[in-house]
Formats: sequence, structure tokens, C-alpha cells
Amino acid sequence: MEFPFDVDALLPERITVLDQHLRPPARRPGTTTPARVDLQQQIMTIVDELGKASAKAQNLPAPITSASRMQSNRHVIYVLKDISARPAGKGAIIGFLKVGYKKLFVLDDREAHNEVEPLCILDFYIHESLQRHGHGRELFQYMLQKERVEPHQLAIDRPSQKLLKFLNKHYNLETTVPQVNNFVIFEGFFAHQHRPPAPSLRATRHSRAAAVDPTPAAPARKLPPKRVEGDIKPYSSSDREFLKVAVEPPWPLNRAPRRATPPAHPTPRSSSLGNSPERGPLRPFVPEQELLRSLRLCPPHPTARLLLATDPGGSPAQRRRTSSLPRSDESRY
Repeated sequence: MEFPFDVDALLPERITVLDQHLRPPARRPGTTTPARVDLQQQIMTIVDELGKASAKAQNLPAPITSASRMQSNRHVIYVLKDISARPAGKGAIIGFLKVGYKKLFVLDDREAHNEVEPLCILDFYIHESLQRHGHGRELFQYMLQKERVEPHQLAIDRPSQKLLKFLNKHYNLETTVPQVNNFVIFEGFFAHQHRPPAPSLRATRHSRAAAVDPTPAAPARKLPPKRVEGDIKPYSSSDREFLKVAVEPPWPLNRAPRRATPPAHPTPRSSSLGNSPERGPLRPFVPEQELLRSLRLCPPHPTARLLLATDPGGSPAQRRRTSSLPRSDESRY
């Protein structure tokens, strides 16, 4: 791919690594560029044009690689430059490879979900006129050495048939593990850091570490014996005996007759924890007429008789009633 600016001066190395900042790499000594030229803008133009060419080659509706996407994600793009052909002395771009780490939920060979964060192949493109010349393998191998990963540890985002054939031809990646998302992983993906050790291996590892480590373990701390708890009583025996005694109502309520037969529907007891003790039966409520009749028949207190006798304003009926009492009743007071 050709550009209207000097690509050879902008990207001095054959393979240039660009991060999310899209800063121009250090130029070779002796190379001069006018100060008014924005080098970062030229790099953004290269990234945008490479993304459009890749989307067109894969029949995608929109580019998945652009300068704006690079600035908003922590991805890395490897740009391969053609150093042999120099049309008009400006250089050309062969292709690029975009990678990045992503958190994924993938299925293993036992169909168990695993949360991993592998290095993912996000976009890969070599110009159509320069394919099958070893440029793709050169770029891919440089990325593996730079990122220090193995081919079977990669996750590929929506790979094309050309990319799958490329991986099978150069890295013997053929058997895939079925997934429910758009990423493709190959057999051996969980062989290293992606799968946690089995319980048996973990126990063996701890036992070996204990055998090798001569440091004595800290003594175990003895806990005091557990206190035996008895039955919880809601109240003491003295309280129970006191509550069982029926409280005598005041006079004249205590003169009401007792109910001969028990009620047809007994009073429901409390359903709370710890039933209340049984109380003695209380006397029924005295009607108002019976209470007034008892008050009329009640003999007056001696103090009241004395007050009525000495009170000149007392009613004649009251004095007549007190004077008509039998002498035998008066002698009792």
C-alpha cells in the first residue's frame, strides 16, 4: 500500500510496533522532517487505510481497525513495511497484525466455563499482491517472539478461512475447541496457565512443599472446651407459684356468684415461646343494677354516721334511714 508521504522516513524499521498512543517511533539519524508536518496524523492515516483494506478483504460491513479504536483500547498493532520496493522514493506498507488481551469466558474440552484473559488475534491483513511470499509468517513469528506466547495459547476473533489455513500450515493448529462466542481456540489452549491444577495435583504439590521446607509450623492453639448449656427457663419457680394464685377482686365485686359451668370456648392461650402459667379463674363482671343494689343494702360506716349526725344540712331522709336502724346493728359498730 502506497501513501502520499514518506513511509520509509516515518517508520524506520521493517516491523514497527504501535500502541494506543500512536506515537511515531524514533527516526534514524540524518532524517529530517519539516516541523509543520504532523507525524502522528500520518500514522493515524496509515492505520485507517489498513483497517479499510482488511475489512474489504474479509467482506466486513465496517472496519474493525481504526485510529479511534486504537486510542480507546489497549491494543497493539504490528506494521510490516516493504523495504525492497520504493515507488517514488516513499516506501510502502505490506500489512499489519493487531493483537490485544481480552477477558473471555471459554469452554474447555469438558464443557466447563473458564474465565481467562489470553492474547487475542484481532485483525490480520497482508496486501493481496504480496500474499504467499512469506510476509505473513514473518510478521506472525515476530509477534510471537515479542509477546512471548505459543501459537496454541492464542484466541482468534472471527478468523477467516485463509487465517485458519495459515495457522494449520505453519503451526499445525487444526483441532479447535467449540465455543459459544466468536473466538476460536485450539487444542492445548488450557495446557498451561489457563487451567487451574487438579485437586490431587494441588495436594501433591503442598505435600512436597511441606517435605522440602524445614521451617517448623506454628503450634496449634487449643481452644477451651465448649460450655454445656442447660435448659432455658422463662421464669423461676417462685414466679410460677405466685402467678398460679388467683387475685381476689375488691369488695363488692367478690360477692358476685361464681359461674357454675365452664365456658363452652376456653380462652385461647398465647402462642409465643414458653406458654404462660395457668391463672386462677376471675369472677365475672358485676352488672350495674346489682352493684347499685349492693351499695343500698350496705350499712354505712360509723364515721359516715357521725358526719351525717353533726351535719346540719344533711338530708332528712338520710337521717331518718340511719336513725331507723336496729339497735343490735348499731352495737356492732
